[in-house]
Amino acid sequence: MTTAPIQARTQARTQARTRTRPGARPGSSCTPACAADPGPAVDAATRRRRLLRVAGALVGVTAAALRAPLVTTRGRRRLLTCGAARVLTAAGVRVEVTSSPVAWPRTGAGRGPGLLVVSNSVSWVDDLALLTVVPGLPVATTGLGRRPVLGGLLRRAGAVLVDPARPHALPAAVGQVADALRGGSTVSVHPEGPASCGVELGRFRPAFLQAAVDAGAPVCPVAVRYRVDGGAGTAVTGRPAGEPFLRSVSRVLAARGLVVEVHLLPALDPAGADRRELAALAGCAVAAVTGARPLLVAAHPRRTRVPAPVPARRRGAASAA
Repeated sequence: MTTAPIQARTQARTQARTRTRPGARPGSSCTPACAADPGPAVDAATRRRRLLRVAGALVGVTAAALRAPLVTTRGRRRLLTCGAARVLTAAGVRVEVTSSPVAWPRTGAGRGPGLLVVSNSVSWVDDLALLTVVPGLPVATTGLGRRPVLGGLLRRAGAVLVDPARPHALPAAVGQVADALRGGSTVSVHPEGPASCGVELGRFRPAFLQAAVDAGAPVCPVAVRYRVDGGAGTAVTGRPAGEPFLRSVSRVLAARGLVVEVHLLPALDPAGADRRELAALAGCAVAAVTGARPLLVAAHPRRTRVPAPVPARRRGAASAA
């Protein structure tokens, strides 16, 4: 008797318990194959030039990190923004911004709380693009904070670091975001679930939306999507969980005409709303943009649709007929 069906059922039950366990982080069904669909690519010489330019940009970011202790907090954030722009330009990535039809509230000293910018998450490219469009304090993982160059610059710029393996530390991070919003700072966060290829939008988790409720700060949704030369949507920038970072970088360097579309959407007023309502509204606003031109990725796992059970009374009526 083979044990494969038993192991498969055991694994399915384990995944179901993980999805339903309170406080557990949801999993993603995406694999590295999702981002491997063929697309327009540059030649080998262009890849090498881009790689050298990115290396030079990282040297400049390192020099900026060494200067960070000598400048103000505002200057450190400017260093982050300039460093992100250098890396994107060196990699051949262009950022295209679509402004909100309704202007976002103005922030700053004496103008009330800052803005909580919430966006979907596909790749590390998202963070660089958002830094160039909406400069502010990013919410990053402690893994990024431990990196020698980027981590030091993030910490000195005032970024909020979150450890995904320690859910009990989340309220403290939410409190830091609320304090930053009360001080008039703009904070960027990805409330979506785990990393995916960008074909489907995950549910926006409401934890950090509580900071906007506490501080009375507007919630500004931002939709991020990608296209390549020819205008077709692409999942080439996706970095599913478990994939080596350098493999994702090599795909981005090889893509021809890669464009990051950053769509700024109308702000949400937190007055009279709770965090779950704000998360749902922001998620719907982002889904309206990302779903307007859905990606067609052959390798993306499709959800199996289980038909709804037929009530016993209706079954009896059908059999009698």
